[in-house]
Amino acid sequence: FASSSGSSTVHRSRPPTSLPCEAMAPKKGTKRQAEAASPVAKKPKVDPAIAGVNEAIEQAADLPESCRKMLLASVTSALGAPSDERHELQVAVVAMIGQVVEAVQAKLQEAVDAEGANVGGIEARRTELQAALAALEEALTAAKDDFDTKKRTLAQAAEAALWAKGVLQEKQEAQRTGDAAMVQAKESKAALDKGIEVDLHAITEGTSESPTQNYEALLPLLKELALDQSLQSALPSVCAKKAADRGSFDSMVLEQLGQTLRDAAAAHTKVAEEALPASKDREAAVEAAQTDVDAANAAQLAAAQALSAADEARKAATAAAKVAKDALAAFEPEYLQATEVRDAQAKKLEDFKVKSVGNFEFLRDNASTATANTGRA
Repeated sequence: FASSSGSSTVHRSRPPTSLPCEAMAPKKGTKRQAEAASPVAKKPKVDPAIAGVNEAIEQAADLPESCRKMLLASVTSALGAPSDERHELQVAVVAMIGQVVEAVQAKLQEAVDAEGANVGGIEARRTELQAALAALEEALTAAKDDFDTKKRTLAQAAEAALWAKGVLQEKQEAQRTGDAAMVQAKESKAALDKGIEVDLHAITEGTSESPTQNYEALLPLLKELALDQSLQSALPSVCAKKAADRGSFDSMVLEQLGQTLRDAAAAHTKVAEEALPASKDREAAVEAAQTDVDAANAAQLAAAQALSAADEARKAATAAAKVAKDALAAFEPEYLQATEVRDAQAKKLEDFKVKSVGNFEFLRDNASTATANTGRA
């Protein structure tokens, strides 16, 4: 055994580094042997502290049985004596017991470390499975979102195609009636008026709960206008601000936006009032509408093909995520078992520290009452 780091210091010329167990055993014919051999009518009650040390000695798997018996027989006499009143043999026994306790604790610590390393490896594998599942679930979410987007796109494309056909019919009717330009001007003015009165008013007065949505509602109108590049760049951040947070520049931007929209509305009003389109202009409008119908039909076909591809990708992502989820579920019992073994081993070590190490150190360092009083004095 190696020397115990927690043993009490004994002032002698050269303490033994090891002591054969046989040297500690009682000699034949001695009073101790006679007392040990004498029958005991009733088993004496063991001090809990001594019992904790005895358990440590019992757990020392590498300890020869003869040495174990000798130490068990000597625990009470060696550790039961105050530390400052022990004779040399008792001091040696205490040192040996300390080595045994340290060795058992080291074995338990090795077991805890081994189980911790085992759990670490399992956790690493579990983390890999979790990461794989997370990545696949993220891919599945993206695939579902893409499918939903493509589905909406197809619906919008179908709606756009239908709208284009309607516009064509309107242009054809306008060509016959000469009212197409005026109708278009009125519709545009109505959209601008609504944008000014609803969305721009909500942004300017700060009454909107979601000014960004109001700004996005204005975007279709703004695309029809020739806005200054600096105004286009400033609008998103300015519209998103609360009224109380705006500065003079922000107010100028909103005023310029309002003036631009009002000017556009006034221009449409003028067109609606004055427009008497020529025959050639009406013919060009019909041709343009037909081109739009053709483009909308092509967009609808492309959207349908894209939706079909997105549906296949969604199905593949669903299957892959299920495989990963099943793999993680199948791995969980191994992980739980490993953590239970590790935690049980750790508890065993903690119990040993409290019951065996703690009691040993208490008994090892416990001095006589007189010495303790002298130290306090």
